[in-house]
Amino acid sequence: MSERVQLHRSSYTVGWLCALPTSELVAARKMLDERHKPCQVPNDDENSYTFGSINGHNIVIACLPPGLPGKVSALRLTQPLARSFPNMKIHLFVGIGGGVPRNPPLPEPQKDIHLGDVVVGWPETKGVPAVVQYDLRKALEDGTGEQLGILDKPERRLLNALGTLLANHIEKETRFEEHLQKVDTFSHPGLENDKLFKSNYRHQGGTTCSSCEDIYLVERPRRHNTDLVFHQGTILSGDLVLKDAQLRDKLSEENYGAICFEMEAAGVMDEKHCLIIRGIADYSDSHKNDRWHDYAAATAASFAKEFLYTIQPQVIDTMKGVKRA
Repeated sequence: MSERVQLHRSSYTVGWLCALPTSELVAARKMLDERHKPCQVPNDDENSYTFGSINGHNIVIACLPPGLPGKVSALRLTQPLARSFPNMKIHLFVGIGGGVPRNPPLPEPQKDIHLGDVVVGWPETKGVPAVVQYDLRKALEDGTGEQLGILDKPERRLLNALGTLLANHIEKETRFEEHLQKVDTFSHPGLENDKLFKSNYRHQGGTTCSSCEDIYLVERPRRHNTDLVFHQGTILSGDLVLKDAQLRDKLSEENYGAICFEMEAAGVMDEKHCLIIRGIADYSDSHKNDRWHDYAAATAASFAKEFLYTIQPQVIDTMKGVKRA
C-alpha cells in the first residue's frame, strides 16, 4: 500500500457532511478514491475530519457527533469549514431521509418513491425551492402563515452537472452499482421488505412490522429489480423526527409537493453552494425502523460519488467560496 499524501488545508474544495457515524460516515469513507493523511486545522475547530479525494476533488468529510441530529448541530458542523478550509467551494449533505410516496400511487413504479431510492433537492418546476424549513413560519393576521426558511435551487454550475448526470443515467452511463459495491456490507434488504402501509393504519408495536397486517398495505405497482432510482424534488427540513403518515401527507401538500423529510439541511438555508442528497430509509410514518438505514446511506453516498465524477474539479475551482461565518 502506497503512503498516504498529506495536503495543506487550502487544497480542499468539497465538504461532504453527514449525521450518522455508523452508517452515513462509513458509506462516505468507502466512496473515497484515495485517503489522505489528516492536515493541521485551527485549534478552535472542534470537528473531526476524514480527508481524501474523488475524481481529483479534494474532499473533507465531517460528521455530527453521535446522538446530536438537527439543524443547530448541522450549523455548528458547517461554520468551521469555511474558516479552516479557505478554498471550500461546495457542501454536499449526504445521508438518509424519510420519503413521501405519491398519493395516489403512480402507474410506473420507477417514478414513485420507494425505500432505498435517492432524493436530490433539485425541483423540476421553476420557482419551487430545493429545501423548505417547514417548522419556521410567520403567523399572519388572517390566520395563514408565511414560510420563512427556504433554500433556492443550487448554484447554476451544480445544476448543469446534475443535468449531465441525469442524461448519463438515461443513456445508462452512470456507475451507481459499481459505487455501491464499495459498501457491499450495506446490502439491499430485499424488495419484499419495502412495505408501504395506508396512512391511517398505525404500527402495531415492536421493532419490525411483523405484527402489522398486510391487508393494510397500499396497492401499487411493484418493482422487479434493485437498480438505484433517484428523484428530483423539494425536501422538507425541521427538528421533528416525523413518524406520522397523515401529517407527512399534509405537510407535503402544503409545501410544493415535497418528497422527502430530513433534519439537517435547515442549518444551511442561506447557502446556495450546497446540494442535499438523501437516501430513503423510511416513509416518515409510525412503521419507521432501522432496517433500511444502512442501504439508504449507501445509495445516497453512491449518488454523491457519481455527482463528483460528473462535475470536474476545474469547474468547482471557478466557483466562489462558501460563506464564512
